Amino acid sequence: MILVTTPTGNTGSMVLQQLIKQGQQVRIFVRDSKKISADILERVEVATGSLLNEDEFTEALKGCDMIYLCVPQSNSMDNVNAYYESFVKVASQAIKNAGTKRIVYLSSGGKESNLQAGLVTALHRAEDIISRSGSSLRVLRCPVFYETLLYQITSIREEGTFSLPMDGNYKAPQIAVKDIAFKAVEFLTDETWTGSEGFAVLGPEDLSYNEIAGQMSDLVGKSIRFLEVSKEEYIKTLLEKHHTSEAFAISLTEMLTAIGKGLYEQEQRTKTSTAPVTIKEWMSENLVSRLK
Repeated sequence: MILVTTPTGNTGSMVLQQLIKQGQQVRIFVRDSKKISADILERVEVATGSLLNEDEFTEALKGCDMIYLCVPQSNSMDNVNAYYESFVKVASQAIKNAGTKRIVYLSSGGKESNLQAGLVTALHRAEDIISRSGSSLRVLRCPVFYETLLYQITSIREEGTFSLPMDGNYKAPQIAVKDIAFKAVEFLTDETWTGSEGFAVLGPEDLSYNEIAGQMSDLVGKSIRFLEVSKEEYIKTLLEKHHTSEAFAISLTEMLTAIGKGLYEQEQRTKTSTAPVTIKEWMSENLVSRLK
């Protein structure tokens, strides 16, 4: 039995879909099962409760040999490190209580960089905590998701621009959530691995945001430009337009700044770490129709 956390989230929902498609025995751990479609509920076991409640988490894990563990996204946290630590401390204890053998954990690349990287640093600290659970562990070291472009869709559609506090010519890996889910499922359905190890999961090529803007322009048939903005401007945009907490805004900006300083250059691109979905394919399927 495989337990899937965050089954309504970006990666969790795709992991769940792929496991169901394969006919795997799956249990989901969710606060409110009404958020799950009826056709999925018919094909999985359901455990309701909170990821922050040790007893409920332990009960959800009983009988599960594997867990897909993802800290749920939030842009309203007051203390970023404390937010991530609170989830994995409970998870680690629940996993010990239930005797779950293997964990697949969604993290980020650049763990050995020693850069202050905001949200990514928090993910890495959380990883250290979960590694002390005593269970075997596979850590997915991912770069930025293509899906982050969707947060700027209004600006792209109305102003023909999107912006970040990064050099538009700097190239770094990005990836589709679908490809992360494929790698997670690969580990979740393999009962032979042991020990703790991190695995890079990268898209097919390193990309600059100017290149992404150019491909987006070609696909939608109008000019789309990427704008480099200051850290202060970006934080202000997050606070005023996206209504995030100040802690989240600062932490996300620290992450993007660290990427521009080489955060993701720690992960080596190999045949096994390179996923297939290109940014052009992803934009064609997920972005273009929203911009026309």
